[in-house]
Amino acid sequence: MAREKSESRDKSRDLAIKILGKVLGEEALSLDEAFAQVIDAPRVNPEPIQRSWLLEICSGVLRWKGRLDFIIDSVSLKKKPTGWLRRAMLTGAYQLVAQDRVPPAIVVSEMVDLIKSKEGHAPAKFVNAAFRKVADHAMKWRELDFPIDKPNQQAAWASLPQWMWNRLVAQHGKDWAANFARACLERPVTWIRVKGAGPTAASLQDWSEEGPIRGARKCIEGGPIVEKSGFESGDFFVQDISSQTLVAEISSEVKSGLPKEEIENLTALDLCAAPGGKTAGLSWNSFDVTATDRDGERMKLLEETIRRVSPRVRVEPLKAVAALPDQHLVWVDAPCTGTGIIRRHPDVRWSKMEKDLFTLDKLQAQLLDQGWSKVRSGGFLAYTVCSVLKEEGPEQLQKFLDRVGVGRARVVKQWFLVPQEAPYGDGFWGVLIQKVLLQ
Repeated sequence: MAREKSESRDKSRDLAIKILGKVLGEEALSLDEAFAQVIDAPRVNPEPIQRSWLLEICSGVLRWKGRLDFIIDSVSLKKKPTGWLRRAMLTGAYQLVAQDRVPPAIVVSEMVDLIKSKEGHAPAKFVNAAFRKVADHAMKWRELDFPIDKPNQQAAWASLPQWMWNRLVAQHGKDWAANFARACLERPVTWIRVKGAGPTAASLQDWSEEGPIRGARKCIEGGPIVEKSGFESGDFFVQDISSQTLVAEISSEVKSGLPKEEIENLTALDLCAAPGGKTAGLSWNSFDVTATDRDGERMKLLEETIRRVSPRVRVEPLKAVAALPDQHLVWVDAPCTGTGIIRRHPDVRWSKMEKDLFTLDKLQAQLLDQGWSKVRSGGFLAYTVCSVLKEEGPEQLQKFLDRVGVGRARVVKQWFLVPQEAPYGDGFWGVLIQKVLLQ
């Protein structure tokens, strides 16, 4: 039995290393893409437990990679492993430092055997010595103090690329950046949005608990969400608490800012709607919603979500938006660097480059202008990004206001949600702008 478990873990680790290779190598796939490509390959067909473990280990390695690289280099002295061996060491180091599911001695022994089978005796001997050093000081590495007097080590401590760390420090300060990075090393909580009360809501109590806003529930038990009672029937969908907060508060602000006679027939256009959580949330909040997206593949996700949770929403191709009447609310959840979701999507840390800011700047401005053109007089434009960088949030807002002109737009409210502060969800910046009534 012990040997079977060891062989199973070896196979799982081998798959994890392949997935990481596709994310961190020349292919530079997203974690979702790499996961699907490796796991959905012929003859793989992992068991649900193995699939869950693979997602956890790959996400964890990517979340901790910067610090793990620092640890590996610190214990490796002159030799700096690369390629497959490096990724194998990242996988083992993550288990030793950030996990406690398998005893350290077993992790070391099994990783050494795997490396010996792939790379030979010498690399295995080298890794054995390095991993024993890591295991002996695992708690120190896990709870490593912020290197306040060693600026050259701070990005590695934060497990962030140097450019991202530099911008966070410059824009928010070193203490804020350190707290943000520390929070983003933790596993994210899974939240769901529940539709109303009744039998389905009652059945959720076995594996979720009530959240801070109406309809929000935090998952407290594992297992595939898609297999939970009520999922396929559309009684709930997965949505982070930060997104739920924005949907709830933006809905409330719009309703309170419009004449009573218009609230009965509220219209909304979700311009960047995939995968559909905001769209469904607005629909459940009594908006008559039209949804679209500029990405063809993401449109498929949007259509699937809407089919399941809110079929009365209209899903239209982007080219059809021009023919729509002006709306009470247009929401632009614009493509961005994703710096606010690096805890939930840790591959973003290593896939986004500083130069992406300049490409995205033009697209965000274009979408803002397009969205504004479909807002009726007295209506609202919501602009949100899952980013904590000022270029994509407040600075993009200011450039938009300059284009619109004085007196044509009123900023109603701004949001800045970050994982280190309540409600401890994903990082988002958002603003709600009202189009001033024309005289």
